[in-house]
Amino acid sequence: MNSEEKKVIVITGASSGFGALTARTLSRAGHIVYAGMRETDGRNAPQVKAVNDYASDHMVNIKGIEMDVNSQDSVDTAVRDILAEHNHIDVLIHNAGHMVVGPAEAFTPEQLADMYNINVLSTQRVNRSVLPNMRKRGQGLIIWVSSSSVKGGTPPYLAPYFAA
Repeated sequence: MNSEEKKVIVITGASSGFGALTARTLSRAGHIVYAGMRETDGRNAPQVKAVNDYASDHMVNIKGIEMDVNSQDSVDTAVRDILAEHNHIDVLIHNAGHMVVGPAEAFTPEQLADMYNINVLSTQRVNRSVLPNMRKRGQGLIIWVSSSSVKGGTPPYLAPYFAA
């Protein structure tokens, strides 16, 4: 892949699951990938080490970066660091999310607000930080990863998750 085909890609919620798998896959395809995750010096330190080891073992360009999507300051710092290194972000993948299971009435309003914050408001925080550069360049791609549950059906105990 030549340098013009390489994309600078940011993935939120990339410490595990689909985010981590997507980050590894895109890095193997030759792209420059930033695996956004929170608490990189704390509970996600092992995931950052795994990302660094993966990059070294597979000779790919993937980096774990501190990006707590619940904090505008954290998001802005991560995006500023990426832009300082590459001057642009080509692709943003919104993957961060949280699922809760249980009867709707079992959740406090604060618990629902926390889930809404992660699943909905976080994308606005990241967009506010990334979109100005994409608009200035006149290009960029934003992808939202969603649940297969949005296709329909009403499995029990997922009302709060579906609402967010």
